Amino acid sequence: MKKTLLLSGVACLLAANAQAGTYNWQKISVRPYVGAEYVYSRAHQGGDAKDFKKNFHSGKADLGMEWDKNIYTEFSFQMSGQLKNGNPYFDGKSKNHFQAYAMDLYGKMPIMCSAFGALLTAGGAIYDIKYKLMPDSSTTKVGYRAGIGMQYDMTNNLSARVVGRYSYIGAERLNNLKEVTVGMLYRF
Repeated sequence: MKKTLLLSGVACLLAANAQAGTYNWQKISVRPYVGAEYVYSRAHQGGDAKDFKKNFHSGKADLGMEWDKNIYTEFSFQMSGQLKNGNPYFDGKSKNHFQAYAMDLYGKMPIMCSAFGALLTAGGAIYDIKYKLMPDSSTTKVGYRAGIGMQYDMTNNLSARVVGRYSYIGAERLNNLKEVTVGMLYRF
């Protein structure tokens, strides 16, 4: 029985090497890429931060891998600017901002031509949320994200994309984010 399984496994490997399967593995293109994006975030805040300003402007750096031109795995770092808020609990001004360390999976569906495509994305992120001059001023939460967007491949190496994303965080002061990202990617 063991010899039969071993022989059938070897036969399968030989058949794959002879390109007897339906998928040609030589066509897979694996390419790393880097990116830079601007992010506009609209925050839904609660607790003692519900009256704080809700519009964040962020920068985002991406490091990713393109698998077969239509699937991407991406790691990113996002850092928002600080918002100054009037604090009803203290005499001073409170500042809040957040950072996100994310991993996302992107799928691209070509539209009309191979250079223009629709994007779907899903992933997760670790959000580090800071509120200065407030009790319990720092919170770290894992959030879940999903989004849709468009990408245009200007050249074989350079792409522009726009993505709308919803991120659920679930922290007392920061429940969720609705984001729009605009940026460029460079593939090696």
